[in-house]
Amino acid sequence: MVSQCANPNCRRELHYLREGKVYQFVLSTKTGGKRLEHFWLCGDCSKTMILTCVNQSDVKTERLIQDRANQKGSAR
Repeated sequence: MVSQCANPNCRRELHYLREGKVYQFVLSTKTGGKRLEHFWLCGDCSKTMILTCVNQSDVKTERLIQDRANQKGSAR
């Protein structure tokens, strides 16, 4: 269960899903199986970051390119 922001520098507790962004990734297990995992970025972090899955085994935060962040803001 998701309980906090996936950004290791934030770790804000999840209280409401209406704020932020939820991600789901299919990750490989050590035994060769797969599992569906959910991650959440809080509202503040989701404005400047995204989550990416690397090699179906690791989830990392990445900075949004500034132009993409501005486009999302102007589309509202």
